[in-house]
Amino acid sequence: MTAIVLGMMTKKGGAGKSMLTKLLASAAVYSGKKVMVIDLDPEEDIASWWRAVTEKGNAHPDLAIRATREVTDLYDIIEANEEKYDFILIDTKGEGSEAADHLASVSDRILVPCLCADSDVRRTRETVQWYEGLKSRVDDPAQIPPLFVVLSRMPPQMLKYDGTGKPAGVVVHDFERFEAMLNEFNPLKAMVPDRTQYRDMDSRGLLGTLLDQAREGDALMRGQIPHYENALAHALNLMNSILKGQRMRSTNA
Repeated sequence: MTAIVLGMMTKKGGAGKSMLTKLLASAAVYSGKKVMVIDLDPEEDIASWWRAVTEKGNAHPDLAIRATREVTDLYDIIEANEEKYDFILIDTKGEGSEAADHLASVSDRILVPCLCADSDVRRTRETVQWYEGLKSRVDDPAQIPPLFVVLSRMPPQMLKYDGTGKPAGVVVHDFERFEAMLNEFNPLKAMVPDRTQYRDMDSRGLLGTLLDQAREGDALMRGQIPHYENALAHALNLMNSILKGQRMRSTNA
């Protein structure tokens, strides 16, 4: 096997790169895949998260974490591990512009999480402009991996969006901003909603581990089973959308 490499990128910290990384790791591991995460963020959010998870006894043998601050280490790390893992996920720092070209050269997909906020839209626009500039600088633009904007921490009601109008319960201003993002970025079809289970993942470990614990727990814990099953189903759908290249609107580009 040769690993599929997914690179997380955005110029703004706090946009959801690490959360997206954890979600995709959860989906892949739950599917029986082996995953390595390369943590390029100097704050080591992923690495410190995994240390805390391990201390709680919630580590999973199919997930490995490798932290480095040198973006050029990517080449050696990937070369040494691409036959050992099914997926390699790369989490970068918020101001990752100097790492952008390197990330693009090793990734099979570039993922840009974006919150439904004006400041995030501006920084996402800058990232997309960098991407278009990169394609104009290389001899063969077809060799550049596809880039997908991933709408992050969206109101859960937005998951009911079917292309015909505002879902019930969504604030008008939020929907107007969503439509503007849809028109400008044609983002990934699957969105990342704001969910309690994702915050649990952030403090306790992979979603599959939390689901297993709920199934083995007391009545109160077992009551959480459908919520974790739903969260995992969405994470799997997210991964499938990425691998299939599914955008909100069909395109031949």
